Amino acid sequence: MAKKVLVIGAGMAGTLVSILLAREGCKVTLFERNKKIGKKILVTGNGRCNISNIKVRPDRYHSMTDNFTKRGLDYFGLEETKDLLFELGIDTVEGEDGKLYPRSLQASSVVQSLLMELEHKNIQIIYEDRVQEIEYTNKYKISHDGKNYYGDYLVLATGGKSYADSGSSGDGYYLSKNFGHHVTEVYPSIVQLRTDSPFSKMLKGLKVMVKARLLDDKFEAIRLDEGEVLFTDYGLSGPTILQLSTMVEPSLSMGKSYWISLDFMKDFTEEELDAYLIDRFRRFPSRTLSEILNGVINSRLIPAILKASDVSLTKKSCNITKEERSNLLNSLKDFRQGVTGTYIWNQAQVTKGGVSCKEINGDTLESTLQKGLYFVGEVMDIDGDCGGYNLQWAISSAALCAKAISES
Repeated sequence: MAKKVLVIGAGMAGTLVSILLAREGCKVTLFERNKKIGKKILVTGNGRCNISNIKVRPDRYHSMTDNFTKRGLDYFGLEETKDLLFELGIDTVEGEDGKLYPRSLQASSVVQSLLMELEHKNIQIIYEDRVQEIEYTNKYKISHDGKNYYGDYLVLATGGKSYADSGSSGDGYYLSKNFGHHVTEVYPSIVQLRTDSPFSKMLKGLKVMVKARLLDDKFEAIRLDEGEVLFTDYGLSGPTILQLSTMVEPSLSMGKSYWISLDFMKDFTEEELDAYLIDRFRRFPSRTLSEILNGVINSRLIPAILKASDVSLTKKSCNITKEERSNLLNSLKDFRQGVTGTYIWNQAQVTKGGVSCKEINGDTLESTLQKGLYFVGEVMDIDGDCGGYNLQWAISSAALCAKAISES
């Protein structure tokens, strides 16, 4: 007799675990609270669906349980993922920074391919059902519109709390608690940062390429990244900031301090930049400092840089002191602002924290507290770096879970 499996959540993890289980002869019922599957997939990679990364490895993931992702990634890594996507009709191409995308560069094509396979495998999908109660005796039971659905196994693929508009509202947490599981504190991650900069409103909307460092309370760099930064009225955004944000919570909530340091002249060492400035001062002695910086950095940055350096915009370069030159150099190479928090949940790409992995078997993803209960994807206390790592974990965990159930 076919094994019956109930899967809650039709994101990447939920749809793939359903497909893989159906391939093994299981009878799967998939519950989705939205009218369609894959709503969150559609917004990943700015609509292009950054599906994985060629640099995927366990140290790209964060959890209160060390090295928990290793088993899943070893079993189903990048090459296995590419092969599976190919089988589903999703050809892939490599983009910037090792990011893997569908060749179409359309997240909608990924969702459509998943839906076609779900239909091909005759997987029953119950739409617009926000599962809030699960009964268990010797089987799992979910009721919907007066009908009962039974399963020998239950897979929670509900996601976390990020992008709440997609349906991720933390339902998996209280469902897990009903089976005795503990949920760690959850925080928004891969998200914009709030800062205490007095220049935020002045620079709002400006995009610049920088080398950025996240500094701890001893002003030591704990993470570096290079790329685009966007200034906002509340702080900082852009791919580089999203990457650094993965290291901020929960330490910030525990009273630790962080700073963001921006290097606007990343192609110069301090010595090279000092020599470069001295040369410009000598060549254009009658120009103001504002005029000297014209053509060197974005014009919108100039007033903020000079104000941070405590130097007048109208001061002639021939009159600049050594101390002022040093201040200017420091502002260009280490434009610093304190981090006061992360931005709102609905802008976060992923959730930091979740169902404790200490209560989940890393070899199978089955609960150690409740027989037949499995977890896949973001509902667990696992969050990856920005760049396709979280979708890769959704895929890897789905494959590991499907293997475990089919072999049980």
